[in-house]
Amino acid sequence: MSTHDNTVPDGLVPNDVLNSTTPVAVYGFARAKAGKEEALARLIRSIVPAVRAEQGYEQYSVHTTPAQPGAFAFYERWSTGADIARHLQQPFMQAYFGALPEFVEGDLEAEWLRPLSD
Repeated sequence: MSTHDNTVPDGLVPNDVLNSTTPVAVYGFARAKAGKEEALARLIRSIVPAVRAEQGYEQYSVHTTPAQPGAFAFYERWSTGADIARHLQQPFMQAYFGALPEFVEGDLEAEWLRPLSD
């Protein structure tokens, strides 16, 4: 997983998403390294309350399945691109992204979504 100087993975958020004045959402996926499944789950759980308290937060959900231990699917929805940009710069998110390489196998996957209609 490569990162910017500020620890957000390179290319994770396209510029058009960051500049959006309308709602943005992302579906993401991460797989834990072998033996790191519970540690990654704890790391993810640790940020959820702070994320849900942020300006522009609309939804932040993380799911897993017993059929695929260590597989985590994320769904986030933010009011604007500026909100997600601010979210990514929060100190707790910087620490989170900095810790991920220890726990995550390969790169984070992200699919950015826009509302079909406003």
